[in-house]
Amino acid sequence: MKHLRIFLIIILLMGYLALVPSRVRANASLELYGTFHAMGITVFLADTDDPDVDAFATVEYRTGKEPYQAGFPLSRISPNRFVGSLFWLEPGTIYDVRVTFTDPDGDPLDGVSVEATATTQRELAIPAPNNTYFVDPSGSGRDCSLASPCSLSEGISQAQPGDEVVLRGGIYYQGDIYLLRPGTPGAPIVIRSHNNETAILDGADPNQLTWIAVGGGVFHTSANVRDTNLVMADAVRLYPYPNLADLQNLSWDIPGFYADGTNLFVHLDEDADPNNITMRISRYRNGFNVQHDYIYFVNLTFRHFGAVSSSRAISFKDASHNLVQGCTFAFNMMGVNLKGESHRNVIQNNAFYDAKYYWPWDAVKAASRLEQGGLDFSASTPGRGTVIRRNTFHDYFDAFGVCPQDPNDRTNETDVYENLVYNAGDDGVQTDGWCSNVRFWNNTFFDVLSGISFAPVVGGPVYAMRNLMYRIGAGNNTHIGRSFKFNSRSSDEFGPIYLFHNTIDAVLPDTYGLSISGVVPGSSSLIYSRNNIWSGNTYALRNKELSFPVDLDYDNLYNRNGDDLVFWDSAVYVDFQTFTTESGQELNGFNVDPNFRGPECDDYSLNSASSLIDVGLIIPGVNDDYVGSAPDIGAFEYEEVDPRCDDERPARM
Repeated sequence: MKHLRIFLIIILLMGYLALVPSRVRANASLELYGTFHAMGITVFLADTDDPDVDAFATVEYRTGKEPYQAGFPLSRISPNRFVGSLFWLEPGTIYDVRVTFTDPDGDPLDGVSVEATATTQRELAIPAPNNTYFVDPSGSGRDCSLASPCSLSEGISQAQPGDEVVLRGGIYYQGDIYLLRPGTPGAPIVIRSHNNETAILDGADPNQLTWIAVGGGVFHTSANVRDTNLVMADAVRLYPYPNLADLQNLSWDIPGFYADGTNLFVHLDEDADPNNITMRISRYRNGFNVQHDYIYFVNLTFRHFGAVSSSRAISFKDASHNLVQGCTFAFNMMGVNLKGESHRNVIQNNAFYDAKYYWPWDAVKAASRLEQGGLDFSASTPGRGTVIRRNTFHDYFDAFGVCPQDPNDRTNETDVYENLVYNAGDDGVQTDGWCSNVRFWNNTFFDVLSGISFAPVVGGPVYAMRNLMYRIGAGNNTHIGRSFKFNSRSSDEFGPIYLFHNTIDAVLPDTYGLSISGVVPGSSSLIYSRNNIWSGNTYALRNKELSFPVDLDYDNLYNRNGDDLVFWDSAVYVDFQTFTTESGQELNGFNVDPNFRGPECDDYSLNSASSLIDVGLIIPGVNDDYVGSAPDIGAFEYEEVDPRCDDERPARM
């Protein structure tokens, strides 16, 4: 009887369970992508996981057996995808990551966690070569030894994985060079200058041509290349006028040239005679065309590549794990370009410069491809993991760009940090296009019209953290300077933009600490701002687009002129408290003089007397390493050091 009763109980229980709906399991999956100091996190959901799109995702991470620590929450960039990042990681380190969902509707996503493990990228090292091929501008033969160097093309043709091609000092008037084979992991092909020598790749015609005066300060010659896009007169880059009449009249008030096939006309400043000047006429489209992996360019100089409007000193196409280090890019249509499936390329410790900063803004806009700067991505570039760090960019229109135009289903995982950008006639850096997990930190911008252009950020999220911008609004233009530029087109939708611990000091007339304008209604996602210094000259904060969602708090708003503080929609606020009460923004914000340590020395760290020390918001995963009782406001944590000017900093222009 006892066994019969147990059997009947089991039958009844099974019948009851059959009437209870079974829990539907979520199908979330987690992808991690590590760079040197960051890691991208993407979670993919099934259509049935969260059909009403109201769940949110938190992040935890750890190394080894340490306790999990909180990261910054993920952003939802589509109904089926969450994206976010971890910051301040160590290279070559294994991290465990756990994402947990909270859904107010409960099942199936509520309380679900997904976990994965990934390793950050190891720092690059240039290994000792297997073989060295020495080359010289006048080299010949096949020996390629130090005593008997060969030509550059010969050295490259012989180089195998693990070998290096060493360029002796001098000028190599060569271009459109193709690499014949890739390197391999741990055995790259290295192309570099010889120690303590300067090897210059020059895309110009080495011949000095004869110029004939044709009247009105215009001179003519027959060039050896058709329709060149780049002509130099000594160190002066000439503007490409569209016709001979505009050149004759110098319609933009700057010296220039006009090319019609091989007929080349120039009109120099003060009608100077080009026969008395070193003239450089570009004849090569590109310097190196790279369609292979593990090619390292080290300590080379590239100049005068501009035979066509799309010229580049180095072109990477479907090329990954390459390095450009310690190189100089001077007066090219573009320095470095990435295209296609180009992954994990590193651009570091280079100098990029041109001579377009003082050209009129409208003149640059009127001509073809003059806006591009030292580095950019082609429209179709789904490649991931590009690192752009510790470079200098100056005297461009747009100094460089980091996002392709074409949307895709991947995150970019692009890191831009510790770069110095100055003398940019328009944007210090552009993120105008598909930008998902693009991260900016510890960059410095000064004497630019705009610092970082989000015009627009499609996809998202994008993070800008601990960047310094000052003297924005500079250049030959009549436009209002902006620290972060927000523009959109009706067909594009902004992704989330996070602004943390940036220091902005807008000192030029009619400039603002933070300005939000130019956004098409309905195209917006979110601007989320915490712990920034918005110091303006006209307003600390201007928002003309209330249709664009913003969440501003714990920032310092300051007008250095002591006048109007905020322009919000159509209202002007002099009083900070009135603004916070009526707008609901900056409820925990500040309105004090930042008290910078030494702005006359371009030192925008905080003085010991600053009221912005230890009053910031703790943001998990963003400022966990703060000093004191709380984070400081702005880009720099306070340190007890004396103010001092760095004599090696770029001079004010």
